[in-house]
Amino acid sequence: MINSQMKKAVFSLILTLLVNFAGMYFGFYNFWWFDVILHFLGGFFVAMLMVHYLKITELRITNYELTAIKGYLIIVGAVSFIGVVWEFAEYLASLTLIESFYNNFGVKTSFIGDLDDTINDLLMDIVGALAWLTVFRRK
Repeated sequence: MINSQMKKAVFSLILTLLVNFAGMYFGFYNFWWFDVILHFLGGFFVAMLMVHYLKITELRITNYELTAIKGYLIIVGAVSFIGVVWEFAEYLASLTLIESFYNNFGVKTSFIGDLDDTINDLLMDIVGALAWLTVFRRK
């Protein structure tokens, strides 16, 4: 049961991923704000997806009360988990894909920065999630 909000969230996440690939190809990662915006949007749209997933799941579970604080913790936790998995994927890509990207596409890229970059990426994921929860929450 996929509703229109979930479709919008999935479409937006795919679009964000495609913008990420385009950014690597065209060198947009030379601008510090490009990575920040993408991580913010990633957290924003994953939160959007999780909110609507929880609404559907909650309808199927009997005798379960999902309070606002529980929902917020689940959503921020899910966004954080996905952000950590993404950072692991960036690390693995930096170990295995840099040379093949250059050889096959002529793109000099770096998939992961230093620890400050990783912490900032995870922070922007969480800020994006909190922005969605703050601006678009429904009672």
